[in-house]
Amino acid sequence: MSSAQRADTYAAVDLGSNSFHLLVARREYGELRTIDRIKEMVRLGGGLNRDGRLDDETQQRALACLARFGQRIRGIPTDNLRAVGTQTFRRLKNANEFLVVAESTLGCSIDIVSGREEARLIYLGVSQGVSGHEDRRLVIDVGGGSTELVIGEGLTPIEMESIQYGCVSLTRKYFADGRLTKKRWRRAIECVMADLQEIRARYLETGWQTVIGSSGTVLEITEICRQMGWIEKDLDAAAVTRLRDKLLTFKTIEDVVLPGLSEPRHAVLAGGLAVLNACFNVLALDKMQASPFALREGVLHDLLGRLESSDPRESTIRAFKARYAVDSNQLERVRRTALEAFRQIEEGAHLRPLHRQLLTWAADLHEVGLSISHSHYQQHSGYLVQHSDMAGFTQQEQQFLATLVGYHRRPIPRDYTRPLPNRLHQALRFSLMCLRLACIFCRTRDDLAIPPFKLKVMDKGIKVQLPEDWYRAHPLTVTDLHQEVAQLHSIGLQLIIRGLEVTDGG
Repeated sequence: MSSAQRADTYAAVDLGSNSFHLLVARREYGELRTIDRIKEMVRLGGGLNRDGRLDDETQQRALACLARFGQRIRGIPTDNLRAVGTQTFRRLKNANEFLVVAESTLGCSIDIVSGREEARLIYLGVSQGVSGHEDRRLVIDVGGGSTELVIGEGLTPIEMESIQYGCVSLTRKYFADGRLTKKRWRRAIECVMADLQEIRARYLETGWQTVIGSSGTVLEITEICRQMGWIEKDLDAAAVTRLRDKLLTFKTIEDVVLPGLSEPRHAVLAGGLAVLNACFNVLALDKMQASPFALREGVLHDLLGRLESSDPRESTIRAFKARYAVDSNQLERVRRTALEAFRQIEEGAHLRPLHRQLLTWAADLHEVGLSISHSHYQQHSGYLVQHSDMAGFTQQEQQFLATLVGYHRRPIPRDYTRPLPNRLHQALRFSLMCLRLACIFCRTRDDLAIPPFKLKVMDKGIKVQLPEDWYRAHPLTVTDLHQEVAQLHSIGLQLIIRGLEVTDGG
């Protein structure tokens, strides 16, 4: 590709619990045109044991697929790439260990998204195929490890939920040895229906005009029913029931022979059909359209939105600030000071625009905990950010924000970086320093009290230069800075300020 073609080429990687997908598109005349697709049945969820660890065979299969994807996306600008991991990645106990190898193999960072964020991205992807239709729609995506259900209008989701069962996870739980019985089917259906009952009343009250199913499970079941002669186009409740009855005439999954059933989907059809059957029953569905669009299309369009000033994360932050009635003047003061500190060190500390954006949002949110209590408010702020539904944010981004906000003052625990992958540790350390310094300089909530400062990245840390005549007039800030030198030293970052250095012994 020419340099111009590379700049206009984008790729989305969807690392699902059943299949891995790669979608490559080029922007032409303001629209994205798909130029390549790769899909591989990896069955990541099938290799996850009860302790949340992947077996070696599944890991190797996943890494081999990522290597092939990595070759295809090589040469596409880093900012034009996005990879997301879903339910199985959310359940991994050794997620950060596996991510180090997986990201290196793929050549791209991997974002783990929450269930509701996955639902939002799926809805965005499906909506690309029905643009121009503003009726209210229910989108159901039966994935490998989870099932997402979203009600929305146009491109805007109204209700978003994710339940913990998909075609792989439900098959493993109720049909692990391959035997098919009515009793097992009933137990599988009741399990999914119990989860759906929690959202039933709310979803029925919100209502919809159209039902759209996405993912390989819905497409395959629709095709089977069409080839059986039960439907012409859209899947309906009667066809789902007939397919269930037909499936239960076989004694084992291995015995199942159905027209339209592909070999890769064969092993997980029972679990996928049970989830879909439960959705039809609980939500009283009549018909469902099948859409070829899904998470990967949503990831691609969300990536483009982030790059072109229609970032959903901005709306999330605005709503957060309004909900907790923060002091906008103080946030602006802290934000301005933190970003000035960031500007001065970003080159020497190898920081990226994403880190600057996360620092900006952290400054906007650092005082939301004051709505609960002034005492230890930073902990309340961190908790709210970590445990709230934040549309547009990945789990790593949300954890990065929560760490900045939760430790922007007072002691920093030595294991503060533990929840995040290693690639983010250095950026977190320097971003945290910028926010903490800004909060110290802005403590009196007075613009005139903020000193002009210069920062420089040194081999041993950060050198801070302040005006000679400033110290005597600001004893409170000097005390705070003295304590800050010790706090940052405890996490391996030396703050060098005249007269305030600490030795290696603290």
